[in-house]
Amino acid sequence: MRSREGLTQLTQGGGRREWLLARSLCAYTTLAAEGVPSRKRARFAEMAVARWSPFADTQSHVEWIGDRGMVWAWSKPAILTDAEGEALPPPSRILPESLFRGSAQADGEELVETDDGLEGRVWRDGYLSASGWWPAVPALEAWNEFRRGAGLPPAAAVPLAVRHSLSPSPWGAASAPGLGQLMGQQRLLLSALAVGVAVAAIMATLVGALALQVSVWQVNDDIAAREKAIAPILDAREAAIADAGKVDALLAMRPPQSQTQMLASMARLIPGTWQLLKWDMPDANHLQLTLRMDAADPRRIVEAWERSGSFSEVTAEIVRQPDQVLVKARILRAPMAGAAK
Repeated sequence: MRSREGLTQLTQGGGRREWLLARSLCAYTTLAAEGVPSRKRARFAEMAVARWSPFADTQSHVEWIGDRGMVWAWSKPAILTDAEGEALPPPSRILPESLFRGSAQADGEELVETDDGLEGRVWRDGYLSASGWWPAVPALEAWNEFRRGAGLPPAAAVPLAVRHSLSPSPWGAASAPGLGQLMGQQRLLLSALAVGVAVAAIMATLVGALALQVSVWQVNDDIAAREKAIAPILDAREAAIADAGKVDALLAMRPPQSQTQMLASMARLIPGTWQLLKWDMPDANHLQLTLRMDAADPRRIVEAWERSGSFSEVTAEIVRQPDQVLVKARILRAPMAGAAK
């Protein structure tokens, strides 16, 4: 029974209505979920399909084989309306027709006839690594393009299409017992194994905790012994740091130049005849002089002192009497011998 183009009723009964969706209405991709816990795979697949899907309102079906997922996706509005655009009663489940045509293969490729065309398949270890659809047998160029997308070299010819009748169950369901059946058959063994695993896990945890505690004790003893051995070295280091701080403080109190160096600079820099009336250092880095000199030229004094390299921020002004000059300057560190040529 077909409700609309591409949608076929599979089962009906007990309030369940399942439909098969033609391959032509599906997009196909694969997922790699290595490292994703089983309980989070549904959410992982949902997010991955939402990013990949070419449809605005997507429905999808995912089949997992180990850490690899096979994904069929389709447009929900396009499926759940009839040819006149009226909404169809929502089915209990929609499954891709591909799952009910043929069977999984270890490796290889095939071209499978479906109700509305042909599906190309590439298998690796029982996993459908690539799937493509054509309304008719594809040209060799199209087939080789599909093979290249699946990581295969070009082929010399397109394979013959095979026709598989519609199976009542998806791939492998008839040949392999279900999980519930296996658990029912081996209930006692599984219970014993579960108890053994739980006991082993508890024992492993206890042994690990004891070993960890012993390791902690050993590490603490080793740390205490090493601290005792290096205590004198640490004390000597602290004393050296304290002494270095005192030395630095004392050195900071010394002026950048000795007073004899500054007197020699004065004799060289102050032109003419002059008499030193007052020598004052407000701090280690500043100098103030009061000079008596005839025909004092404050500007000439400032220029000579600034050019000397021994002083900066130089000011000179006449005070009290016309023959008295007050000179102020910041003391610079004396240049090393031979530093300037």
